[in-house]
Amino acid sequence: MSADNRALYRPMLPPELDLFGQVAISHDDVFAWLRAVPRIDPHGPRAAAYVRSYSVVEKITAAKLTGTFAALTQAPEPPPVHWWRRFNWR
Repeated sequence: MSADNRALYRPMLPPELDLFGQVAISHDDVFAWLRAVPRIDPHGPRAAAYVRSYSVVEKITAAKLTGTFAALTQAPEPPPVHWWRRFNWR
């Protein structure tokens, strides 16, 4: 195989799978999702009900399979230093 053809046939990297072939989801993944997407405290009283009602584990699985989990759970950028100038505050 020539060098030009090798670039076309790169092996695909599998998603994070556990021993049984399932996507590995930890408590840290669920906590990161709760902090980033609905922005609720993972240790608060609403967290368990939110995880059950809104199928958070299935959503995390889908995000990991599509490769968007890291982008969804990354920390937001801080606001600009003078963000309050938009509101004419002094």
